[in-house]
Amino acid sequence: MAENKKAEKTLSKSEIAVAKKNVPDKVARKQTAISRAKSQDLSQAFDEAFERFRSDFEDLLFPFSEIILVPETRVPAIDLEDREKDYLLKAEMPGFKKEEIEINVQDDGVEITGTSGWKYNDKEQDYICKERECETFYRFVDLPEEIKVDDVKADLCEGVLEITLPKKTPKQKRKIHLK
Repeated sequence: MAENKKAEKTLSKSEIAVAKKNVPDKVARKQTAISRAKSQDLSQAFDEAFERFRSDFEDLLFPFSEIILVPETRVPAIDLEDREKDYLLKAEMPGFKKEEIEINVQDDGVEITGTSGWKYNDKEQDYICKERECETFYRFVDLPEEIKVDDVKADLCEGVLEITLPKKTPKQKRKIHLK
């Protein structure tokens, strides 16, 4: 009540008279008792409004993001080393056996595919939960120059696939010294 009287004192007489003419007495006091908003309140209100906007926008773009789970695509990391007479391609293949990897070589590239994991036979057993999965991948690596397809060698050791790719016509390199 004391706050309302202070607020009325700070208003001019014409503002009070207008408020009393148009609106009942109790409502006029509520309108005149406006307090200043704190900067913390404004920033919190802004943050909440922005969070609602972001959430609504994401729901609009991705309406089923919580329902549909997209499986991770596994692509082996590779290194390609130029060793003058040949290339050495190394690919990380943890958990893969030699029988599960297929390598196809072309003049200008190498194609690596693999399948690893558990193969379920749904007809024989009644599963309650299946969490182990079968992983497959595909990777094609472009080579900078042609290779001898017939002389390619590959080895899998401790989860690292090494493919030796001999060049058809190795290009000679020449060092140039700066003056």
